[in-house]
Amino acid sequence: MTTVAKSRLISHPPAAVWKALADFGAISRWAPGVEHSSVASATTDGVGAVRRVQLGRIALLERVTDWLPDERLRYAITGLPPAAGAVETTWTLLPQDGGTLTTMSTTIDAVPGPPGKVVSRVLRRKLGSESSRMLAGLADYLEELS
Repeated sequence: MTTVAKSRLISHPPAAVWKALADFGAISRWAPGVEHSSVASATTDGVGAVRRVQLGRIALLERVTDWLPDERLRYAITGLPPAAGAVETTWTLLPQDGGTLTTMSTTIDAVPGPPGKVVSRVLRRKLGSESSRMLAGLADYLEELS
């Protein structure tokens, strides 16, 4: 199992950061590289909500598994290569210094054996840079709104 975590202090309170994250189908408004996103379930928020995210030729489904307003959002990701195994992303919001310490961590539980090791290594590297870009995109988006 591998975890990639990146953090950024965003100069807005947790409620403002949460509002952007909780608009679950609208990640394409602020996440660089997300060409299109939409809700793909009857529920638009909370545990069980699903969104479809288009990243170039890759389409992912993200299903909410934990929803704690102003504190934490966790979702399981499907649509990656099968060797990736189980992949889950968690956003954690902590009030700090008049803003929010926002952490995005992704856990990769790749399948055993060489294919899983290769995919895990590639995903770890890619997700590290993408996590930083997403945090920056979220911060920029919130600045534009204020």
